[in-house]
Amino acid sequence: MTRYLFEYELKSTSYKGEFSWVAETEEQAKAAVHERIADLEFVDMDDVIVGKLLKTLDATNQYYECEGCSS
Repeated sequence: MTRYLFEYELKSTSYKGEFSWVAETEEQAKAAVHERIADLEFVDMDDVIVGKLLKTLDATNQYYECEGCSS
């Protein structure tokens, strides 16, 4: 699996940010990121422009733990 980091922009506010997603392909990650950003930013999917791929990371053997889980 690979973690794909994309840039994005909200049309309505011109806000720019970055968001990543783990998937098997770039296309799958881009589709998932588009939907997730709209959900997190409380906007319609039409308001989100997913831009270029900034970088990829190998996510095969990485372990993520939330702050609450580590205490």
